[in-house]
Amino acid sequence: MTIETITNVGSKAQIIPEYGANLVSFQVDGIEFIHWNGHPPKDDEDWSGAFNMFPTPCRLANCSYSFEGKHITQKKHNQDVFIHGLVRDELMQYKNNGSSIVSWLNITPGHPVYEGFPFKCMFTLTHTLDEYSLTVGFKVENRDKCNIPFGYGLHPFWQIYGERKDISIRIPCDKFLDLDNLVPTGGSTSVKGTDYDLRTLRNINNLFVDNVYCSRQPGDTAEIHFASIQKKLIIAASDNFRHIVVFIPHETKYFCVENLTTCPNAPNLVNAGHGDVATMLVVAPGQTIDGWIKYKIETI
Repeated sequence: MTIETITNVGSKAQIIPEYGANLVSFQVDGIEFIHWNGHPPKDDEDWSGAFNMFPTPCRLANCSYSFEGKHITQKKHNQDVFIHGLVRDELMQYKNNGSSIVSWLNITPGHPVYEGFPFKCMFTLTHTLDEYSLTVGFKVENRDKCNIPFGYGLHPFWQIYGERKDISIRIPCDKFLDLDNLVPTGGSTSVKGTDYDLRTLRNINNLFVDNVYCSRQPGDTAEIHFASIQKKLIIAASDNFRHIVVFIPHETKYFCVENLTTCPNAPNLVNAGHGDVATMLVVAPGQTIDGWIKYKIETI
């Protein structure tokens, strides 16, 4: 297992190229903010770090969808893939530039990802450290002769310092998606008056959430406050990140705040007439779509 390290003033980050460029460390002033198990995943329930979800973030109903007359079953190594896309365990080529790492997959016929995502494209990730911040950028270049549908999301596991009451989060979204077995159905509900209202800072003690928040507006940021270490994490993103998954399970040493361009089950929602909810990205032949997420640490 190769762990690649980048550094900048006050900051350090590490990724594992052979596991989809999984981010396994983000440190500021020696404080680790990423929860990582310390080993490659033993099974599908053992993922940690901050792994990349492409081309279908989170869950995909029936592991399949249709797009422009083509029926696609999402699979790899002849196994249907229901959750978290197809790249998180892929060996990526990469270049370490000292304060940034560029990682890429050239997806062509014969590539394991192409089996369940039959589109020729270049998928590129860039992890860049600045002073007290980390930016994760993605880029999808269409090298095919047809349109390519996709979404991208990042699934970070954040450390819990102190007690759960010492962790507070703010999510700048006024709706959450209606789910069936954690798969979006196309509807949404206002957070107002519900236990899911996280528009102002709220500690996570006695809070259980596993849902998709929607309608993030351009420029909106999320926040995580770590009171016991007097730090806060500000999460910014490019305008094409419209959804935020919040996963706060009981009695764990971590929680998740995940930015997505595209909601789970997006291709099927588009086909059901819920494209405004899905916000699926489509890149035309010869074109490129990119975006970014920025994590910045400040003192409270």
